[in-house]
Parts: sequence; C-alpha cells; structure tokens
Amino acid sequence: MAVPYSLPPGTPKERLQELRTAFQETLRDKEFLAEAEKAKLDIDPIAGDEVERIVKGLFDLESTSAAKLREILYK
Repeated sequence: MAVPYSLPPGTPKERLQELRTAFQETLRDKEFLAEAEKAKLDIDPIAGDEVERIVKGLFDLESTSAAKLREILYK
C-alpha cells in the first residue's frame, strides 16, 4: 500500500466498483506494464476490497487497546 488511492465517504457502491474494476484492468494492461517496466516501476497491486479490509482493521480496536492507546497518546 505504498500509493493508496481513496474516495470520499458516501461514494456510491456502483461507482466504487466501476473504479476498482477499471483500476485493476489498467494494472493488467500489457502496454501499461511495458511502460512501467521501462520506467523501472514496481507494479504489485492489492485489490481495493483487500485495502479496505486492512484500513478498517486499523480502526477496529478492542476497547482495552483503544483505552491504552489514548493513555499513551495523551500523556
């Protein structure tokens, strides 16, 4: 997730899915990959739903962990 892309909250699910599909198709495009290789770019995409799961997990803390984090951050 070196270069994550995001959309604002409330983006319609249909639009989100269309953009995810288009993005994944671009990252599999032979011409795009050839240009990326010439530029020495590392293309190793993570699917949007996987990124979403990872990000949600970052904010899904148990109450005891959240309390400990607050204690550490607000000292």
